[in-house]
Amino acid sequence: MRFYEREDELENELNRGALWAITYGDMMSYLMIFFMILFAFYSSKNITSQFSMKGLEETFGKDTQIASTLFSKHGIQQIAQVEISANKISINFSDPILFTPGSDVLKPSSYQHLHRLTAVFRDLPNPIQIEGHTDNRPLGRSTRFRSNWELSSARAFSVLQFFVGEGIAPEKLSAVGYGEFKPIKSNDTPEGRAGNRRIEINIIRHEI
Repeated sequence: MRFYEREDELENELNRGALWAITYGDMMSYLMIFFMILFAFYSSKNITSQFSMKGLEETFGKDTQIASTLFSKHGIQQIAQVEISANKISINFSDPILFTPGSDVLKPSSYQHLHRLTAVFRDLPNPIQIEGHTDNRPLGRSTRFRSNWELSSARAFSVLQFFVGEGIAPEKLSAVGYGEFKPIKSNDTPEGRAGNRRIEINIIRHEI
C-alpha cells in the first residue's frame, strides 16, 4: 500500500513538473511576442522619423532649421502660428489680422504682414497653397456671400491676388476655400470659433 502512495506522489510530482514546464513555455512565448511587438513599434517609429527628416531636408536643404530661421528672421512667428511637418510648412493667420467680419477685402494693416512672406516665397521654388476657413455660424445679411464656403474661397483668392501683385509667380500659387468643414477646434465656444476662422498658407514639400 505504501508503494502505491509513493507512485501517486511520483505521478503528482511529474504532473506538477509538466504543468510548470507548460507555464514556463507560455511565459517565454508571451515574452517573445512582447519583444517582437516592441521591436516593430520602435522600428516603424524610426522609419517615420527618417521619412520626416528626409522630407524636410529635400525641401529646405540639409539643415532642417533653415525654414524656422527664415521665418524668425522676417518676424512671421510674431504675427502667425507656424508649424513645420514632413510635407509642408503651415502659416496660420486668424481672420481679424487680415479681414473684417464677413468681408473678403484685406485690411490695409494686413499688407505689412503679408509683405513679410513675399521675401520668403521668392526664395523657395515650392508650391504655395492658400486655404480659407470659417466657423459654422451662418452669415449675416450684411455680407454679399451666400455661404461660409463662398466667403472662405473669396478670402483665399484675395490673399493669392496680393501675392501675385507682389511679384510671386502665379504658377506656384493656388487658393481653396473649405468653409466650416475643416475645423481645428470645437465650434461650441467663442474661442474655438475664433480659432477656426483663419487663413492657412502652406508651403508644400516637393514629392520624394
